[in-house]
Amino acid sequence: MNILKCENLTKSYGNVKALNEFSFTVPRGSITGLLGPNGAGKTTTLKIINGLITKYGGEVEIFGEKISPGNFSYRRKIGFVPEEFSLYEYMKGTEIIAFNGELTGKSGEKIIENLQSVFNLPLERKIATYSRGMRKLLSLYLALQTNPELLVLDEPTDGLDPIVRSKLFDFIFDYVARFKTTILFSSHILSEIERISDRVIFIKNGRRILEEDIDSLKENSALFVAKAKSGNAKIPGFVTYEEKDGFMEIRAIGNAKEVEEKLRDAGFEVVKKIPLTFEEIVVSYTEAYK
Repeated sequence: MNILKCENLTKSYGNVKALNEFSFTVPRGSITGLLGPNGAGKTTTLKIINGLITKYGGEVEIFGEKISPGNFSYRRKIGFVPEEFSLYEYMKGTEIIAFNGELTGKSGEKIIENLQSVFNLPLERKIATYSRGMRKLLSLYLALQTNPELLVLDEPTDGLDPIVRSKLFDFIFDYVARFKTTILFSSHILSEIERISDRVIFIKNGRRILEEDIDSLKENSALFVAKAKSGNAKIPGFVTYEEKDGFMEIRAIGNAKEVEEKLRDAGFEVVKKIPLTFEEIVVSYTEAYK
């Protein structure tokens, strides 16, 4: 069952089309990574989901209901950590947590204690003294305080040092395991997506070019090296190929078994079959969809 479904999202800023009929789903209980280069449309998508952008084309369905401008009741079930965030700098960490608890009706004492046991933020200090990384973590505290069904994170590791970043990943794994929370997070860093995601959605120039389970994608992707055969250079079903010194190098993404069968049926001799890394898969797709 999908907790989130977006269909044909379209959004323009002047003459720039940030989203171009962008469609995807997020299954309940999954950790889905939204991957793409800077300016691909990731932040715009997450803002639409959270009701921060109301003028757009297409449809968004969350928790089985289509959202409409002015209807923000669904946001009670969402925790959101934006890429750029504004906090009341004159407040202390403890004060803004208490304030958020009063607004939402949920104090979240237990989860705040759990977060503090891992990250140990100086909550008695004023937010004005916090570093960017501390503010990012405090935003996470506020997002998780209400025990959301869907947690949306926009570039969650921005401003965090490697040690804290690793702690964050471990915390997310543990949190999802205990509370069955669905997570959608954006990043332009391949290693982050691969490390914690079940699924990946790759967006480029506002369009979806890939949506797949990561393990399945890696299992069914490979580089084939085959002896070239004149007249049969174009084998359908692969992303890219090139011919070198009488051999063909064929990158099959998500359909390696099918491509291997087609190569053999066409009379090619497959010399090598080399698994592709997640990075190689994404790069192949990026080159194929320029």
